[in-house]
Amino acid sequence: MKTILAGVCAGLLLAPWALAQDADSIKAAVGAPRADSKGQVAGDLNFGQIGEDWYATLNATFTLDLGKVAFGIQAPLHFLVIDNDPENSAIGGLLREEDWDEFSDYLKIIRFFRFGHKGDFIFAQVGDLPGAVLGHGTIVNRYYNNSDLNHYKMGLQLDLNTDYGGVETLVNGVAQFNLFGARAYIRPWSFVDPDSYLNNLAVGFTLVTDVTAPYALAYDTTQTPAVPIVEDNLPKVAEAKAATAMGGDIEFRLLHNDLITLTPYIDMNGILEAGAGLHVGILNTFHLPVISLDLSARIEYRYFSADYIPAYFDSFYEIQKFAYPVRDVATNQDAEFPKRAALEHLGDKGLNGYYAELIFDFLGLVQLGASYDDYDGLYNSNLRIYLNVPALEVFKFGAYYYKHNFEGADQAFTFDEKSLFLVEAKYQINSFLYLVGQFWRIWKLDEDPNSDTFGTYQGINDWSVGFGFSYQF
Repeated sequence: MKTILAGVCAGLLLAPWALAQDADSIKAAVGAPRADSKGQVAGDLNFGQIGEDWYATLNATFTLDLGKVAFGIQAPLHFLVIDNDPENSAIGGLLREEDWDEFSDYLKIIRFFRFGHKGDFIFAQVGDLPGAVLGHGTIVNRYYNNSDLNHYKMGLQLDLNTDYGGVETLVNGVAQFNLFGARAYIRPWSFVDPDSYLNNLAVGFTLVTDVTAPYALAYDTTQTPAVPIVEDNLPKVAEAKAATAMGGDIEFRLLHNDLITLTPYIDMNGILEAGAGLHVGILNTFHLPVISLDLSARIEYRYFSADYIPAYFDSFYEIQKFAYPVRDVATNQDAEFPKRAALEHLGDKGLNGYYAELIFDFLGLVQLGASYDDYDGLYNSNLRIYLNVPALEVFKFGAYYYKHNFEGADQAFTFDEKSLFLVEAKYQINSFLYLVGQFWRIWKLDEDPNSDTFGTYQGINDWSVGFGFSYQF
């Protein structure tokens, strides 16, 4: 214990990555923007829980955004302070072993590298991919490749956009990947008249697949009842089956100027060996420069077969692929299956529904966003909402909430296994130092063999407090 405390005290002026990754996954799920600054040197020291153990989390970060090019590096360290049962192995009795037991873990020092912006002639991003989207987001929407704390992936997005067409790509891990996808599109009239208004018409095709999607999990049948098997901090997969979604889309940008952009679209998607879905929507963005008000809105009508899941690859896909809650039509009971297998328990009835989204930003002082979708049948409602107050001089505040597959408005804000949230506050002591406190609920894999929920993902409430420094330039 003395060695551990000495190591922590030696780094007090450096710097939350375990929490940061949990926080980023929730922020990505609700569509909250990342903090905006040209450059920053920062460090935080936080004290809180990861699972049943207590850690001091020390992280130094450097971020530089030059507009066209941006990158961030980090030095994340978790010092084991209190090791509760079951005993946890640590490197040198000090560092959390799960953070450094895979080659890809060492790549997380490079948090991200970005060239260009989404929609530019060339856009590339390597590393953390919070909120990745392909096309209109009807297949891949706000996908996050690092929602699992124990297994870091260095992802890749690479897009090319021209007046004639383009391509968007996504790979969840460069060193070792299982999920990849692409959307190619053309502007057909541009080959006739490059300057015509009809060039606002675009036609696209998307293909996304997880080639090793879990289909059935492994259980230890020597115990009664049988219990899940956990390997490498993940449920062991007994059978895998590719989860592949593809679709065609068409859009026409009616208006595009400094004040308003208006784009109606139609997407028709299908999941192989499962169902299909129709999405008819409109994207709106408004910008009022006089009062620095930005407003984005999206509304979409959806019609699909019951064995189709809209935005199949979403923020928490890396967890939901192991456990996805459904109402099993065969038994008429609540159940949980790997997401690929869940498709076969949803029935074949056609469903009507809608998706609505609103994002509001005023002077960069207050950011508010919400989205809600609902369909026929049970457990088909999803809610995402965030409030971010980033620009106050002394006190900064953020609240983020996500809930999926619930039934009825009265369940929208009940905290259960289908809901996640994050509340964070920062108090600026002076121009460099601040206090920070965070309380969150995240899905964690229960790795306690003595627990009744061993081997399953559970909603866990955790907290963290600490202090740090930052210098922005």
